[in-house]
Amino acid sequence: MADKIFPKGIRTFAPRQGAPDFVLGDIVVSIDELTQFVHEYPQYLSEYKGQKQLKLQLTRTQGGVLMLSVNTYNPNQNKTGTQSGGTDDLPF
Repeated sequence: MADKIFPKGIRTFAPRQGAPDFVLGDIVVSIDELTQFVHEYPQYLSEYKGQKQLKLQLTRTQGGVLMLSVNTYNPNQNKTGTQSGGTDDLPF
């Protein structure tokens, strides 16, 4: 399993005491830090309808804490071979 990549400039916080049950927490975005992060790591950007985007994944730790990490899943990353038949990388 790959190491988690945490985007700089986005922080998550547990809900405040007394918050309603539907509030899962707070997210704070520091625009300058996030902008610097996407400029330093353009490989994590994808494109949708002509717009650049940074895909994030919201997970819960075993301790129940919510956290955001960069979604680095690439469905094409593990595919091997070529479209012409996939035999170019065979050892024989």
